[in-house]
Amino acid sequence: MKKNFFPRLFLVITILLLISCSSFIDKHSLRMGKTSDIKIQDLKSFDRNGVLIVQATIKNNGNSQPAQYRFQWLGLKGEQVWNDEAWKPLVIPDGRTAVIEGVAPTPEATNYKIQLDSY
Repeated sequence: MKKNFFPRLFLVITILLLISCSSFIDKHSLRMGKTSDIKIQDLKSFDRNGVLIVQATIKNNGNSQPAQYRFQWLGLKGEQVWNDEAWKPLVIPDGRTAVIEGVAPTPEATNYKIQLDSY
């Protein structure tokens, strides 16, 4: 009985970590168009001199249409604190990864969403 306990516990913890990571990414992203082949693998955010910086690792799993992205900057209560950014092209060859970075335009931005769209 005890021999099976630790592998099962490890499995449960691993599953919970994977679920929490994907829901964190889902909370900070908004998809539009056909972007299912574009995966956000990692999100990091930090404060630099009172300004929010976001770094996202994105992978193109292939066969996706040309895509674009932009950051939406949000305040403490989830309200938008800056106008929409211009769309930026997301050029990542099939099977490759890239890191994109966003810098909040105002110290009022304490949260964000990455918007992905195909064109």
